[in-house]
Amino acid sequence: MERRPLKEFVSFTPGINPTRAQKQFGNQKMNYYDQQSFEADYRHEEIFVENEIKHLAEETPSLNKGDVVISNSLQLAAIVSRNNVGKVLSLNFTKIEFNSEKFDKRYFLFLFNAYKDVKRQKEKELQGTGAILRIPLRSFSDINVPIVPLKEQKNIGAIYLETLKLQSKLSKYTNLIEQFTNSIIEETLKGEED
Repeated sequence: MERRPLKEFVSFTPGINPTRAQKQFGNQKMNYYDQQSFEADYRHEEIFVENEIKHLAEETPSLNKGDVVISNSLQLAAIVSRNNVGKVLSLNFTKIEFNSEKFDKRYFLFLFNAYKDVKRQKEKELQGTGAILRIPLRSFSDINVPIVPLKEQKNIGAIYLETLKLQSKLSKYTNLIEQFTNSIIEETLKGEED
């Protein structure tokens, strides 16, 4: 199987520094993409349809539906949902620009988030001290990924996202069952006390 560096297919654009953004864009109120926004997108509560993507002006630092972002602290990627359109990417995130039509976004998500070989490559590049380690942008570019035909990429990406959506639903159901069970047990115990 052919392997190529990510830089042949994508480029990485870091988020903006809020202090610099305030100077650059004046007193404009900025709605920043934060960890909570990323978590919602990562859980794939809403998945875009490729042909629905509408892009804002290039100078605008805001996100569009279907953009792919990386959480620098988690080293995970997600697709921006419509709930986060217009938010501005902060320094904690990196936006992925796809330079090739031969590389599927959802396949990128699978490789970046779940593929063991890419995980090992990311772990080798971690830098920093303390609890939060980060990967430099230049290191992202050098990650080698397997290249398969586009049709196969789309199938792998679709299966990966469907699995994540199912996991998210199962997690919600697990929490609901736990809450329901606990409330029944508590009611039973209250009935015993009377």
